[in-house]
Amino acid sequence: MKKSDLTYSVSEIEEHEKFFFTHLPEWIKRHYAAVEAMKIGYNGVSYISEKFGIHEHTIRKGRKELLSKVVPPVGKIRQKGGGRKKKFCR
Repeated sequence: MKKSDLTYSVSEIEEHEKFFFTHLPEWIKRHYAAVEAMKIGYNGVSYISEKFGIHEHTIRKGRKELLSKVVPPVGKIRQKGGGRKKKFCR
């Protein structure tokens, strides 16, 4: 394998990042976007928001979850108690 085979352009890398991002579950997307924004630093949230097409609040929520070390339960996507409440009939 040549060294030139391991060289990729910035546009190729971004294309692969976007493809990878689209196949992640929602909570992992938030965390991944938050990590990327934290790596950039100043103005990272708005840059990542534009790059992946997600709202800035989503990235901030992911950063808050990462900093508080909140991890969703394994095997469950939604939190317990979410959604419409059961209708009580007599």
